[in-house]
Amino acid sequence: MIELVKTMNPEIIERIVEIEAEAFGPGGLNVWYLEPLIRHGRVYIYRLNNEIVGLVNYMLDWDNPKKAYMVGVSISKESRGQGIGAKLLTESFAALTKETIEEVELTVDPNNVAAVRLYEKKLGFLATGFKQDEYGKGEGRLVMKLLLTNFAEKDVM
Repeated sequence: MIELVKTMNPEIIERIVEIEAEAFGPGGLNVWYLEPLIRHGRVYIYRLNNEIVGLVNYMLDWDNPKKAYMVGVSISKESRGQGIGAKLLTESFAALTKETIEEVELTVDPNNVAAVRLYEKKLGFLATGFKQDEYGKGEGRLVMKLLLTNFAEKDVM
């Protein structure tokens, strides 16, 4: 089950930063970026046997307040490949829907085949564009969107 992070609990923050570093290296979230996301966005964690093993975070789209941008999702190394990412995302979509969010947008490295497959095949995202050099020369990103009004919480394991 997911849990919305509402405070800057040092133990939770330390574990989130650790998981982010495993997943994204120096590009992972640190305390400086987590603080505004926790206070002004949405950060959901996933616990397995009471240990935080994954997280997903969102920002609101100011131009379309019914749309959330998924900043990132990360799963601890030891928990990857067990369906936790799909479950975390599915549960977070259900939570966003309760907050009147109708659409989720994300960008992903097009070479991250596992992530693209999860988003498209298991969750129903559609590729809607490509941003060339989004994170620097040669760092393009695939833009994907999911209409939550069409998304039914389903078994994605």
